[in-house]
Amino acid sequence: MKNLVKYMLITAGLVLTVWSTGCKKASDKGFLDPTDIGQINEQTVFADSALSIQFLNSVYGELNKTYFMQNGTGGGGIWAFSDATDDGEARWSSGFSQGYNMANVAGGSDNAFSLATWTTCYAMVRRVNVFLFNIDRAPLSAAKKTRLKAESRFLRAFAYYHLLRTFGGVPLLGDAKYDLEDNFMLPRSTFAATVDYIEKELDGVTPILSLDYPPEDFGRPTRGAVLAIKAKLLLLVASPLYNESNPNSGPVKELLGYGNPDANRWKKAADAAKTVMDLGIYHLVEDNTTAPGYGYYDMGIQRKNSEYIFQIMMNTGRFYEQYFLPASRGGQNYGNPTQQLVDDYGMANGKLITEAGSGYMETAPYLNRDPRFGYSILYNQSLWLDRTSLTKKPVDLYMQAPGDGMSTAPYNTVTGYLWRRFCNENAGGNFGVTSQIGLVVSRYADILLGYAEALNEYQGPNSEVYAAVEAVRKRAGLMPYALATGLNKEQMRTVIRHERRIEFANEEGHRLFDIYRWKVAEEVLNGPMGGMRWTKNGSTFTGARIVFETRKFNSPQMYYQPIPLKEVNKNNLLIQNPGW
Repeated sequence: MKNLVKYMLITAGLVLTVWSTGCKKASDKGFLDPTDIGQINEQTVFADSALSIQFLNSVYGELNKTYFMQNGTGGGGIWAFSDATDDGEARWSSGFSQGYNMANVAGGSDNAFSLATWTTCYAMVRRVNVFLFNIDRAPLSAAKKTRLKAESRFLRAFAYYHLLRTFGGVPLLGDAKYDLEDNFMLPRSTFAATVDYIEKELDGVTPILSLDYPPEDFGRPTRGAVLAIKAKLLLLVASPLYNESNPNSGPVKELLGYGNPDANRWKKAADAAKTVMDLGIYHLVEDNTTAPGYGYYDMGIQRKNSEYIFQIMMNTGRFYEQYFLPASRGGQNYGNPTQQLVDDYGMANGKLITEAGSGYMETAPYLNRDPRFGYSILYNQSLWLDRTSLTKKPVDLYMQAPGDGMSTAPYNTVTGYLWRRFCNENAGGNFGVTSQIGLVVSRYADILLGYAEALNEYQGPNSEVYAAVEAVRKRAGLMPYALATGLNKEQMRTVIRHERRIEFANEEGHRLFDIYRWKVAEEVLNGPMGGMRWTKNGSTFTGARIVFETRKFNSPQMYYQPIPLKEVNKNNLLIQNPGW
């Protein structure tokens, strides 16, 4: 820990890198525009109002690293958390992608994801502490200082939330702004203590932050954002992984969860979600008139709408199009959905493809599917905007295609599918409209399904549980969207977990941390991962299911990432997670 904080001191202490606001259009870019204006010491930064605010903006600039698995300690690579689940696979060969696939033990206790997560989050904590230590002497109004302090505490709590769901209990630095000569040999706090700290910090800033901000401050946490992250936190920690007995003993046992079930934790999670719902300012974006489920797509390409509660600002236009679309559409194909995910999408009539009367045909597998399928996944011959003609043309994902198919050429899909989630149909990776959406951390569908899950686990599937789930299904364009009556708790649990997988496909690590907290990763991440290989003969396409990789998930070791080995070696008070 000492050397870690020393690293943070070098990067964020006496020598400070601050970011310029420099927005040309506040409505387009929000408040964050990362322009490095040099390295300035603390005395200079906090003697200037603009630089003081820009220093806090630099903490916001690290948030995107909590949204993806990062390649290395400073970022440098973007990998969707979906690539580490049964939902997806990275574009590169399996041997490389497994290094960033938490379904395989690759890299050991010094793997890049663990080190990047640990370093990034503690750098955020350190910067916040520097900010809180200095902000009172900045030439800002008292009201402005109060709000900025609350924002910074939220960011610190969010960093700890990401550390918690990755490692379990972690060292808590409090407000300390360490100097180089200080002793940083801090032990890990228990899981319960870490949860309590995050919850109290969120509670402390809730009454301070406003429900909304003007366009130039879009992306800063509102009161609703704080309440939503609290709801996510409490849903996480009420889940089986942290409440069932675990085989560990001694101090490590208290680092990894509560170790005993408590139904009241589900109630707290439900109450937290209901608090967000009762604000009355968030609503699902629904439009089934333009096309079934169109509101789901439309929500995903908007910068701001009634559904978004908290998102991370990005300043590069066409972010999703650049990373997820095929090479023929100017994209880089950073991830490929699996056949497992494709098969889990139901039909437009609300039935699973395996149910009697669903209408599913293996010879036409993409016909009449849940509308969210077509808005989330590119499959062979689905349509996308062509750069030359500026009309929609079929995307070739059959094996003979030189640009997008399943050969060994760069940017090709290893599963037979590509992501299109959050991509604008009128854009390619480097042409068409310029989208300016952010990375959605929390939206109202997340609150509804979290509420339904927690309430179902607490007291079973009452009318409120049904209403929350059916609202999401209705917006999705399912017809009929109503669930079967008389479901018991276990049946409703299955429905909710299915809806979460489909609704949040390739979004903010939902699937990864869901299968972890539900403690089902060993069920879904062990064994063959599938895809589809299409061949073309004349104008006829023939599909064959393939296995592109066999994965292994070691339980219970892999439910928690390892504390980076170099940190454990520096600090004998840091207890390593079991099995690493």
